Amino acid sequence: MAILPKALFTAVLTVLLSFMLVSGAAAAVESEVPLSPNVTPSPPAARSFWDKLEQLRDDRQLQELVEEDLEKSLAIRALVQVEVDRTFSHTTTLINVMLGILTFLPILAAVSVWFIRRSVINQIIGETKQQLKAEVEKQFEQDVAAEFKEQTEAFKQELDKLRAEFIDQLSQLKSLFVDAQKEKDQIIQELSQITPSPIRESAPPETQQKIQALTKQLARLKSVNNQLSFTAGDYVEQGKALYFENQFEDAFTFYEKAIQLEPENFRAWFGKGAVLVKLQKTDEAIAAYEIAIQFKPDFAEAWFGKGTGLAKLAKLADAIAAYETAIQLKPDFFLAWFGKARSYALQGNIEATLKSLQQAIHLNPEKAKEAAKTDTSFDAMREDQRFQSLTAPQAELTDKQ
Repeated sequence: MAILPKALFTAVLTVLLSFMLVSGAAAAVESEVPLSPNVTPSPPAARSFWDKLEQLRDDRQLQELVEEDLEKSLAIRALVQVEVDRTFSHTTTLINVMLGILTFLPILAAVSVWFIRRSVINQIIGETKQQLKAEVEKQFEQDVAAEFKEQTEAFKQELDKLRAEFIDQLSQLKSLFVDAQKEKDQIIQELSQITPSPIRESAPPETQQKIQALTKQLARLKSVNNQLSFTAGDYVEQGKALYFENQFEDAFTFYEKAIQLEPENFRAWFGKGAVLVKLQKTDEAIAAYEIAIQFKPDFAEAWFGKGTGLAKLAKLADAIAAYETAIQLKPDFFLAWFGKARSYALQGNIEATLKSLQQAIHLNPEKAKEAAKTDTSFDAMREDQRFQSLTAPQAELTDKQ
């Protein structure tokens, strides 16, 4: 762009110089060329111009110079035109851009205003939401606090009511439990009073009936009162009752419970031994009797049970020794005397048999005589007059006398 004005100036200057040269050349030609005699002289000025023009036309150098100037002039004009066109195009583009900007400026302004308005509205909405949220949360907290307080009061009242009902029901249950416990203790006490020791083979029919009634009553009481508490002594009494009902397995279970609660309970071990004898477990029975004796060495019934077990195993000498200990501890123990007589009879010692049997009959005539008549241990001496005399009923002895 900086070269263009200089080139334009040079071209214009060249054209002017060319024009001046052509004019001077024409004037010189006109003054030098003579008029033809046959030609009518023209006015001096016109003739001079055409003469000069003719001279210039014939001047080759001048023509080349003019042509060169014309070519340069055309080139300069083309350059000027190109530059003008480009400048015009650039200017037009700028004008179009400005027109476009001016055209879209209101739209952009409107869009900007819309966005600003939208932003302001969003901000206002956000702030309003925050305020509303804060107010709602505050109100909600107040409502929740009030509702919670109300529910707390209601729950407290309900809890107090339930507590009162629970205490009342607990008191009733406690009263029922105490009553059931007392009833249980009463049943156990009655069983202990009427149930004989397991060393006896049987109990009278009326006693057995009462024992059965009491055990059923106790079973019903336990079915509706699972929380009843039982002592080792209670289990021993229940085991005794079941023993005389011939429920030996159940009796064994109760004796085991008693031992679990009170391992040193000698009566539980004694009862367990009696049950094991019935279950044909003589060795285990003797072991149970020995544990009972260990905890209570002066327990005559345990010594008698041990003797009975040893007699079943045909250990007659040991059985007699056990019976002797029982008799020493309890001299009026007719079963020990009778057991001793049986062992002597099985040994074949008639004199010792008669002596022990006589003492047994002296202590309990009815039961001792009845047992001697049916006991197979005395079969070998039934023909002996002394035996017959000892076992004869009292009426027969009176008639003989």
